[in-house]
Amino acid sequence: MGLQNISKLISPSLLNDSALTKALGEEFVLSDNGNIVFHWADFFETCDMIKNRLENDPLLIQDFKNCEIALGQLHSIPVWVKTEKKIFQSNMFDLYHQYIVNHSKLLGSLDPYCPFEISFISGTGPFKSMSIVECFNKTIYRDFVLMYLIQGKLPRRDYRIRLKSKILFEYGSDLSSVELVSLEQLTLNGMLFSIDSEVFTKKVSASQNVRILINHNMLSDGRGKNLDELKLHLSQYAFNLLYSSSKDDGIMCKVNDFSVQSAFDFARNKKVFLFVPYDKLASSHPAAIKTIKEFVAHSKMLVCDHYLNSSKQKSA
Repeated sequence: MGLQNISKLISPSLLNDSALTKALGEEFVLSDNGNIVFHWADFFETCDMIKNRLENDPLLIQDFKNCEIALGQLHSIPVWVKTEKKIFQSNMFDLYHQYIVNHSKLLGSLDPYCPFEISFISGTGPFKSMSIVECFNKTIYRDFVLMYLIQGKLPRRDYRIRLKSKILFEYGSDLSSVELVSLEQLTLNGMLFSIDSEVFTKKVSASQNVRILINHNMLSDGRGKNLDELKLHLSQYAFNLLYSSSKDDGIMCKVNDFSVQSAFDFARNKKVFLFVPYDKLASSHPAAIKTIKEFVAHSKMLVCDHYLNSSKQKSA
């Protein structure tokens, strides 16, 4: 297969502007600038709502079949991965599938983040040094995940909201070192952060404790508000959502309490995700954790009301 044909198949336009793309791309925005959003894929109840909507809409059913066919074309893109001991032959569909469903068993447990010699032409090359995850396209990866969620091939999550927020980690023996990290998600059970892999491995992980600085007061007044009121409230913090440099906002956390998972952000950066349960933090700053948990619960109520009302309107 020529490189021109390969580029067409791995470009981010498999589904184009279909009704399915619009349905599966739906986000519920909690702040006008998009700093806090909910996506239906992040809650098992809304997954079921979307699935029911697909099953009762002939146009969406056909689009979903087209999606399966389009992604199935990736079977026709061969890939050879050359290691020191062996050359593995696979195809792009299987690489996406194995990575999404089970990271640890990619071509015989190869590390998908390590560089290998990879070719799309033949088992004799030409080869290019790159990691397996660098072969992935962000949009196609998203389509796989959403399709697998609908098909029940991936476990469904409990409720969470996505954030675009930068907050400070203080670490080191005297907590004098500082790193700006991303607060990615707030869930009903804990918080998810992301940080550059090298920074975490060489710096933060060597510490026993981390002080997380979060201005929970920004969320405090958001509890109990309707959607329009909440958006207006959060608009005050468009550029500094939850950011704080005050020690009074510090939440102490043991580094060993983080669940760590490597990830690839499609901007060719390797980072790690750090999840910490609220019950590991509550004793350090009970008021902050209580406020965060109550805000997440309130946002869940707003989301459920939105999707329930939306479902009733579409069935009317």
